Amino acid sequence: MSRRALTASDWRLLIAASSAQVLTMLVLRVVSVPTLQRVAARLRPVAHLALAGSEQRVIWAIEASGRRLQGASTCLVRALVAELALGSRERPLRLTIGVKRAPGGDLQSHAWVVDPTDDGRILIGGSMVGEYVPLGPQNGLLP
Repeated sequence: MSRRALTASDWRLLIAASSAQVLTMLVLRVVSVPTLQRVAARLRPVAHLALAGSEQRVIWAIEASGRRLQGASTCLVRALVAELALGSRERPLRLTIGVKRAPGGDLQSHAWVVDPTDDGRILIGGSMVGEYVPLGPQNGLLP
């Protein structure tokens, strides 16, 4: 989409998604992911207001702004923002973190968001999911 084709609503979403990602990145430097998720759950109404739009447009805004934020927006940051913006008590989304061994032996990780209420559909971060083993109690990798 060219810049000229963006509507005022698109720009509002891009600004809100960018702001949410930068704030999430900064907060992750001082608190753990579970702590951030607990605090963010209380702020969900604000996020729903700021990132108001269809699921498709919100995901577009998170991905588009994330590409421009480069190092500030990791897959974990984008997944956390998507979980906050699109989840609710009625629709609890699941943040999933997976790992894999790189060819050189290094451990790599990736984060994505799954909608368990929609047959496990991946909302964001799904392009490389098959390469990663999800961390969690179901795999014996986390308590």
